[in-house]
Parts: sequence; structure tokens; C-alpha cells
Amino acid sequence: MRPGRLRPHMYIGALLTVGLLAGCSSSDGSAEPTRAESSSGRPAQGSAGPKEPSPAFATPAECDGLQLKGGTTFAGSDLSKCLVAALKAYGSGTESVQSGDEAGTSRFVFGDDPALAGSMTGPEGEKAYVFKGDDEWIKTPGLGKWVKGDKNSSDPQEQIVAATGKLYRALADPEVTAQMVASAPEWTVEQERPVISLENGEDVTAWRIVNKNSYTFLGAAVREHILWFGDDFTPYGGQAESRTGGVLSTTTQHFYDLGKPVTIEAPE
Repeated sequence: MRPGRLRPHMYIGALLTVGLLAGCSSSDGSAEPTRAESSSGRPAQGSAGPKEPSPAFATPAECDGLQLKGGTTFAGSDLSKCLVAALKAYGSGTESVQSGDEAGTSRFVFGDDPALAGSMTGPEGEKAYVFKGDDEWIKTPGLGKWVKGDKNSSDPQEQIVAATGKLYRALADPEVTAQMVASAPEWTVEQERPVISLENGEDVTAWRIVNKNSYTFLGAAVREHILWFGDDFTPYGGQAESRTGGVLSTTTQHFYDLGKPVTIEAPE
């Protein structure tokens, strides 16, 4: 079962309540031959060439009509279908997230039984989360224990977890990334091919694909959204700059260790 699509009032309410996305300027460091930094702030290292396509991964049929060539344009719906198919083909992986003064890592399962588990660390300490289908659990220094979210609960903690869980889905759930991609009508493949340093130590050469015009996603105005793909449409992540309620934010995601087995259990 797929997580339900986020509703605007939930997403914006969580942003205003938790305030995780404020105060980060956009910088992707993608002009050749400059190396991009990782989302954890680790300087790019080494001089490894492009990552070889995984022998267990074949470019999905959903990507066949998309040509990776500078100047080519894609419909957002087509690019989103390609991204979803690629993530389904890998089935699992790890993702790093940097948003304002918050940074974290998630493990995810993508497919018929989606799940996400990880943590975000910032000024308030570490916040851990586990999502399985529509169910969401969060543990923070203030709570001191795992709490399952329930928006209809009379318990304020469970209500807050339900709202905060929607925020973390927006930050770290690949399914939400795919929804954002579909929301932008048109995307363009750029000529430059940056080298992205992933958090597992790999340096990969990526195609840089950007939204052609600003678009709106769940009440947020997205000015610039960058996606990074390999030659075989392996997704390496992206970076989105958006404004909600007058607050400018930039969130960077990197996908790595795609295809490595991931097991996610509900907290006890």
C-alpha cells in the first residue's frame, strides 16, 4: 500500500509548526568541472570516474522515450513515471537529506509495501522516525519514546506526530519526490554534467535536469528544482528551492546504496 498523497493543509501546518526548512540558500555546485559537495557538507573527495551501471539494474521501459542529451525537454508526468519505475526496479536504498540546519539519513523500501526509517538532527537534537505504509512513528528528545501518529486522537502528542510525519515524508520520502516531479509541467536536460559525491564515498557523474518554469506543490512555490540521474536513469537525488508562507528553503537529497537489502520494522 502506498502512502496517501499529502494534503496541503497538513504539509504547510507541519512546516509552520516544526520550522525545519528555514534559512538555507541554494547552491548545487554543478558547473563543470567543479565537484558538488555531499548533502552532509562533506567535501567531495577522490577522482573516481562515473559509476558503472549496476549489473542488477536495467533501465525501465518507462524511461525509454526520454533522451539524456543537453537541451532535451521532458514532460513532468513522464519523468516522474521514469523515476518511480527506477526506484521500484532497485526496490530499496539509502537517502541523505539536508534542509536548513537539519540533516539526516533514511533507509527506504520502495514498492508495494513502502517503508522509511531514519533520523534528522538539528538544534533540537535527533528526531527518529519510522513510516510503514500510512502509519508513522516518531521519537524526539522531548517525547523520550516512540509515539504513533494519529490526527484524530485526543492525545496532543499523537496529533503532533501525525503532522510532523507529513513533514518528514515531504523531506525524505522518494514517493513525495516523484509527486513533486509530476507537478512541474516541463523539465530540461542541461549540458553540464556535475560530479556528485555520495555519502557512501562514491563519486558519480550525473545528468542535471531542471524544471523549466516555477511550479506549485502543496501550497509551496518551487522556484528551482534540480534532479541528478545516471546514464541508465539511476536516480542520484535532487535539490529543490521553495517558498512557503514567506519562508525560503532548500532541501537536498542524495540516493545511494540502491538495491542493497533494507528491512524496516515497526518500533516496539
